[in-house]
Amino acid sequence: MPRSRPTVADIRAMKGRRQYTMMRVVTLEELAAAEQAGIDMVSVPPELMLDPRFREAAPDIFAVPGMNFYEIGTADDFVRWAFRLHKASADAVYCSASYATVKRLADEGIPVIGHVGLVPSKATWTGGFKAVGKTAESAVRILQAVRAYEAAGAFGAEIEVVPDRVAAAISARTSLFMVGMGAGPGCDCQYLFAEDVLGMN
Repeated sequence: MPRSRPTVADIRAMKGRRQYTMMRVVTLEELAAAEQAGIDMVSVPPELMLDPRFREAAPDIFAVPGMNFYEIGTADDFVRWAFRLHKASADAVYCSASYATVKRLADEGIPVIGHVGLVPSKATWTGGFKAVGKTAESAVRILQAVRAYEAAGAFGAEIEVVPDRVAAAISARTSLFMVGMGAGPGCDCQYLFAEDVLGMN
């Protein structure tokens, strides 16, 4: 069945009506396989997004490049970085930097996906590499972070290693497109790694 690359408006319109698939890919071969398998979205390293063969391999996949915020720099650096990727046909960018940086990007019309729950680059604040949101207090902090992303103008947020009932409850209470990674079946999108999907472990 023919398909076309979804827009942010398309994805927002489907919130609560269908669940999307997202896969982390790092090579053109994995990208092409994702396209052929009908994966909706890919998370990619910026250098893959900038490869001129990217859209030949995956004309219909919604692409979200990202890297750790401390490798990019200030809000101004982030805007320049995002413009370059947007020009290379990125559909959104991942940003776990400050809400002020997310707002700068959103103000420039760049769709942004933030990050809540276990954020690896900020794991020291939540007790290390373990599940987040297991207590009422911790769950409320995740919801507050989601509300801050809403206020900053983000399009979505990845919610990582959060109990499934908490993730589902938050997803149902926000307009953000919630990408679940180890957060159960109740989000708007399921994020998997190519290594796991392809059994490369």
